[in-house]
Amino acid sequence: MTARAAWVGRSLTLLGLATIAVSVVHAPLWGMLCGAGGFLVAIGLTFERLVRGWVADERGTRPSDFRYMMDLFRRAHGGLAAWGVGLAGGDIEVAPPGATGRDARRRGAAIVQLASVDGRAHVTRDAAGTFVAVGDFPFGAGILLAASDTESQAVESVVEELRRLVAGMRVAEPPEQDERADLVAKQLSTLASGTRTLEGVAKAGAELAEQITQRGTAIVLRGGGTAAESGVAAGALGIVAASSVADKRLVGLVIADHAPVAHAIHAGIPVVAREREDVLGVSVADRRRQDRGGTAYPLMDGRLAIGALVVLGGPIGRDGPTAHQLQRLLHELGARLGAARAVHEAEQRAVLDPLTSLRNRRELERRVSRHKDQTGPATLVYLDLDRFKALNDTLGHVAGDGALRHVAGILQGAVRDQDLAARIGGEEFAVWMPSTPLSRGLEVAERIRQAIESTVWRWNGTPYPLTASCGVAGFPETVADVNNLQGAADAALYRAKRAGRNRVEMATPGR
Repeated sequence: MTARAAWVGRSLTLLGLATIAVSVVHAPLWGMLCGAGGFLVAIGLTFERLVRGWVADERGTRPSDFRYMMDLFRRAHGGLAAWGVGLAGGDIEVAPPGATGRDARRRGAAIVQLASVDGRAHVTRDAAGTFVAVGDFPFGAGILLAASDTESQAVESVVEELRRLVAGMRVAEPPEQDERADLVAKQLSTLASGTRTLEGVAKAGAELAEQITQRGTAIVLRGGGTAAESGVAAGALGIVAASSVADKRLVGLVIADHAPVAHAIHAGIPVVAREREDVLGVSVADRRRQDRGGTAYPLMDGRLAIGALVVLGGPIGRDGPTAHQLQRLLHELGARLGAARAVHEAEQRAVLDPLTSLRNRRELERRVSRHKDQTGPATLVYLDLDRFKALNDTLGHVAGDGALRHVAGILQGAVRDQDLAARIGGEEFAVWMPSTPLSRGLEVAERIRQAIESTVWRWNGTPYPLTASCGVAGFPETVADVNNLQGAADAALYRAKRAGRNRVEMATPGR
């Protein structure tokens, strides 16, 4: 381009000089041509400089210049690779052939992407070396230093230089609003790519929303896909994620129907809660007063509101880059959460009993079989409701289903996080307790039996008594092989039934 410009400039200069010469010979008839020739001479003399200036201006903010800068920075510190993200022309990776492996390059790029979102300095040491990255959304830069034991003082120096480099990116390439929106989608995709769980995607969305708004955020979803994990009943609304500065105790809480966030989801429109009004409608002791107000933005999966993104604090204006980025995030997050929830619900259907939301027999057997390679104790409780057929025949199947759900709730409240409660038949349940000796399992079984007997179950306002019989088997106390636990617990349950019901029986040792 520069050589061609020089040739054009020289040609125009010669043409201008020739025109002037002709004009002088034929003056004054050619006076006008003389002036035109002077003009051409001026253009010819300056054309090359103008083109060079245009090229320089055009290339001044191209990623290629930052690529050169990143490579110089890498060489100056003896780095194996360096990265830059957030540039309009695409992300940058500079690494000499064979300097480092593919996995290390992918990890370095991921660390820089994370730094570009959370704005913090990241220093990670492993066998590949020392990864150092900093960011200022949407820009980020990082380097892989050769030594994994790089001194802290040297790392701090690298961090400061990277911050200056990122600041240069922001000055040279201020993104337009549409570009920022695309970057929001990209950042969310990067954050969520490391997780397949519904809660993981929600957590990524909450953190990115916090970076955009500089406020605490939370994600509320309809509870169908999270019942097993967070205790949120099917169809109810529950908080599945909260950002770093929000109250972590919010996660898992159920949202009341009268809460502003519930109105936002049901109506499909944003709802702003006043300063003294709790946008989430939940009660957590010692919550900060200023955290109660906020705005609930519905999360749409197509035309269906599946939940809401809650931004704590005062309202956010409708115009400006923050509102634009937030709208883009809402669009991306709604679709991504919808897909994640569909996968989650499909996985849950494979392991959950649809009536009680307890685990099913297949999942129980899978969990028990996993213990066969371990030597620690484990206890299995089989439980059967007494005279359930008579109740079912008298009150009807709908009432029977209600009784089963009532017992399931008691079981869920009686087990620990690492335990498993399952419905394995019509009115038959099981409780699997790994790392639990038989004596402790017998205590749990007796507590469950007493709870079923003493907890009032009502149907159409009338109380009906419920009792249960339990059989308990333990490894290695009553069986030497984990595979025999289910048979031993079932035999113990049968003895409890024959002995008069509403009792706990231990399996006979030796099976």
